[in-house]
Amino acid sequence: MYTLVDFITRVKGIEYIMSVLAIGGFLLLWEALKPTPFRTVVAAGRDDLNYIEQAGGYGHILKSVGKIAAAPFIGMAYIVMLPIGFFAALAIGVVNLGLKGVAGIAGKSMTFEWRPVEAYLAGRKKKEGTSAKAGNDGEQ
Repeated sequence: MYTLVDFITRVKGIEYIMSVLAIGGFLLLWEALKPTPFRTVVAAGRDDLNYIEQAGGYGHILKSVGKIAAAPFIGMAYIVMLPIGFFAALAIGVVNLGLKGVAGIAGKSMTFEWRPVEAYLAGRKKKEGTSAKAGNDGEQ
């Protein structure tokens, strides 16, 4: 150990191992002190085996074990895909900024997103002659 971090890491590791062993040892001692030791453990194991037989055998269990075994590979695929997704999002952002810059140079404001307020405000406007007639017809 050369640094304080190394020392603390080693001490914490030993503490965690000791705590897990102490909890496990207490559970074993607690079971051993019962009038019929490990009866509940044997009963639970028997119930599990009966459930496996009723559920259709060990094929279902093997399928679950296969999914558990595939989990690290799925996690690795996710980790490999993260940089690809990052660079794709970065490229889309750069293209969007570039297009907005070109639109600014051209003297027009362009938006490459859809917003309900902009859609509402960009709708058709009534002509002044049409609204005036409607107002006059309503008064008569």
